[in-house]
Order: sequence, then C-alpha cells, then structure tokens
Amino acid sequence: MSAFLGQIHYWLYGKIRRVIEREELICEKAAAMCRPTAEELREQVWQTYGSPLPDAELAGLIDHDNIHGWLQRQINIAETREAAFIKELLDMCGEAARENVGQAFTEHGILCGRHAREQSSGEIAGADAIYKVLNDYYLNGMPCDQADMVVSSNSDSVAWENESCLQAKNWSRARVGETDMKEFYQRWLAGFVQGANPAYEYKQIADTAKGDRVNRYEVRRRG
Repeated sequence: MSAFLGQIHYWLYGKIRRVIEREELICEKAAAMCRPTAEELREQVWQTYGSPLPDAELAGLIDHDNIHGWLQRQINIAETREAAFIKELLDMCGEAARENVGQAFTEHGILCGRHAREQSSGEIAGADAIYKVLNDYYLNGMPCDQADMVVSSNSDSVAWENESCLQAKNWSRARVGETDMKEFYQRWLAGFVQGANPAYEYKQIADTAKGDRVNRYEVRRRG
C-alpha cells in the first residue's frame, strides 16, 4: 500500500506532525500554569475535534483511496484543534495564557529551526536557503494552494507576499481571534529563523489587517 505514497505526501505529513508537536508543547506549558483547568479544556477540545494523530507510519494511517482528501482533512483538524485549545486557554486564563502560548510558539519555532540546521550539516547559509528549508516545516496549506509568491530572493534577503492567510478559515472555525493567531504564528516564524541561523531575522513588513493591500514578509540578514 505504501507504494502509492510519494515523497510529497510524507513531506506534508511531517508538517502536520509539527503542528501536533506544537499543540503538545502548548499543553505542557498550560498544564504547568493551571494543570486541572488545562487538562479539562484539552479534553473538551479533543471531544469536539478528535485526539491528535498517533506518531505512526503514514502508510498505516492514511486513506489510500483518498490520499489528497485525507491530508487536507488532517490539516484542517490539526490547525482547528490547536486554535480551539488556544481560544479556551485565552478565555479562561487571559494574559497568563497568552504569554504561555506565545512562548510555546517561539520555542517550537526555534527547535524546528535548529533541527533544520542539524539536518543541513550544521549550516543554512543565506536568506534564500533559510526560506527554502522553512517551507519543509511550516504548514501553509496543500502544495497546490500556492498561497505565497516570492517577490525578491538572494542570499541577504527573501521577501514574499500573499493576499490572505490560509490558516484563517480554521481559526474562524475555532472562533479564535485572527489577530491573536497571527501574532503567535509570527513568533513561530521568527523563532524558526533564529534557530536556523541567528545571523538572520524574520519580519512581517505589510499586513492586510492594517489596511495594506497584501501581507508581506521577509527573511533578511541582521544589521
């Protein structure tokens, strides 16, 4: 059965698993802050959206008769469940939860960036190389969505833009504030670049929520 699965399916499954890992880190930080409440909220969210996929071989999990549909469904579930848990934490614990969730996104981004650097023999040189490997970790829809468009790229700087956030529909489904989730995602992206190569930084330089025509982002050399 696994012969029907291509490299791109494993690549996408790996990115889904990163979201599941991040959700677990959020759970750990929330439990340290308010264990009984955090565990109760997580159980409520899991009852609604299902528990995370087990850390198992993709061939044993996927619907081989509907590979594309199964992967799209798992993206939606993982992003919505994480967002729903964050919403419950913010509603129940306020600013303390906001700081814990933000820290989880930053730390997970750094961990992923460091993992990418280790997989690249300890060096990811250049903004263009960082952007390329970022997309091996950052779940941003299906490959066919092609949400982002690179507008400039070289070793010192890569800039890309999009007109909408693909994750927003899942955040809306979870009824969590888009502004909050964008802030958390920005922290993850900044953490990834820091972990991958601290000589570079990530910035959002335009935001449709603030009246700009497009969302625009940049990885650039510091200084």
